[in-house]
Amino acid sequence: MTGQPTAKERILARANADYQPELVAVDADAIARMPARADRFSHMAVGLFGKPAGQTPEGAAAYSIALNSLNFMFWTPTTDGITRYHWGDEGGAHGLKAALDYAWGEEPTPARLRELLGSGQEQAVLDVLGEISLARRRAQFLREVLAGDRLEEAAAELVQAAGSGSLTSDDAERLARRFPMAYGQDPYLVRAQLAVMWYAGFLREQGSDIDCDITVAASYQMPRVMRSIKVLKFAPALAAKIDSHTLIMRESDEERAIRAATVLGCQMLARHVGVSEHAMVNVLWQNRHACGTIPYHLTITTDY
Repeated sequence: MTGQPTAKERILARANADYQPELVAVDADAIARMPARADRFSHMAVGLFGKPAGQTPEGAAAYSIALNSLNFMFWTPTTDGITRYHWGDEGGAHGLKAALDYAWGEEPTPARLRELLGSGQEQAVLDVLGEISLARRRAQFLREVLAGDRLEEAAAELVQAAGSGSLTSDDAERLARRFPMAYGQDPYLVRAQLAVMWYAGFLREQGSDIDCDITVAASYQMPRVMRSIKVLKFAPALAAKIDSHTLIMRESDEERAIRAATVLGCQMLARHVGVSEHAMVNVLWQNRHACGTIPYHLTITTDY
């Protein structure tokens, strides 16, 4: 008798079911032509944003969970196109981190964050984070994450899981079950896996030799990077939509095709190069500015 599939296996099964190469195809030949140099990338298995506020393991885990509950859609559609989110001199996810660092302060716990945002009111989110998209949804997510001691309990659970020497998509799935509104609505568990990945990166920066076995590629920057290096091939009509900033509907065939091909392509890239998917996601993320003017697809979503 075989055991139940892991969360990662379920995510990959979803990706295989959603894969539509007539819309977005993984180019295996392009991947095969890339140099398999694991030594160039293995050091990339660290956090996406560097050291967090709250330097204790429990504080870092809580910070990662709070941060990634808000880590989605840093643009707002307007009549003239889109406006991108900034906080101070930082934009996008880095702007969110800068704002959250300010809100967190020097505390090793989320006490100050809860004082500023624990009410979960939309205006409080706008006051602390600035003009960010979907502020009402972010406020709803924060109400769930910051209620009572739920964030501290989730952080303690993540710290305990890390004690085994490995963090996986199963830990992300547990996080999604604990916070079904903030984390549980995405079948690809992107932000829940990012919370786990980011915490694993923190532990690595502290000298811990922790393994991290996740997928986390089904977002908006990753397919853009993979398109720029010819790993993903988009159907001309879909490429034209993306290039003209036409909205792609959430859960449409096109969006599912983009996300599925990105997950499967990232896995194939990681295996070819000889590094973890954790490291490969970081490689793609760190090279997103090398894509030139290639745009990312626009989908109104809280998934990424």
